[in-house]
Order: sequence, then structure tokens, then C-alpha cells
Amino acid sequence: MERKLRELEVWVAECDGITAGWGAIRGDYLEGLYTAPEFAGRGVGAGLLEMFERLMRERGIRAVRAEASSNAREFYLRRGYRTSAPQTPNGAWPIARELASCSSNEARGGSSG
Repeated sequence: MERKLRELEVWVAECDGITAGWGAIRGDYLEGLYTAPEFAGRGVGAGLLEMFERLMRERGIRAVRAEASSNAREFYLRRGYRTSAPQTPNGAWPIARELASCSSNEARGGSSG
């Protein structure tokens, strides 16, 4: 477990000093994404996911892979993820999303028109 934790890049979202959620990535894999129940529906998970996708895109990663729980699957499907394999015996859904490349102007936060 300790080795796995050292290999992860973990980010925490806070709201007024309270942990609202967290997420972790390793290479092209989204290892975890969690929003505290009291912050559900307030954009915490979506914001973390967008940040991870941007980081991966900037690192030259072309697709994100993950496993979604049954209750989180729709969250990912609404954001362009697709089921990439049958449900696993432990109930997880393998999912993936191609990351669109962006122009250098968009990568700096500019608009294209």
C-alpha cells in the first residue's frame, strides 16, 4: 500500500478550509475521485476531473483510463467517458475517454474565437 501511495499524484479540493473532495492519478490512470457527501452536486468532482484531464493533456497523454463504481458511472458517461470493457467481478466499470488535443493558445487559457 505504501508503495502505491508513493506512485500516486494526489490532489485535495478544499472549501473554506474543509476537505470537499480528492482525486489521484498515476500516468494515464485516474486512480480515484471522491467528493464528500455534503459537497455533492456543487462541482467539486467535475472540477477535479477537469483539472486531471488538463494535467494529463499537458503531459502528452492521449486518453484517460479508470474504473467507475456503479453509482459514479453516469457521472463519467455524462462527461464523455465510454465503457471500455464489461463490468468487473468486483462491480467496477472500466471506462476511458480520449483527450482532445488543444492548441497552444487554448492551453494558455485563451479562446479560439
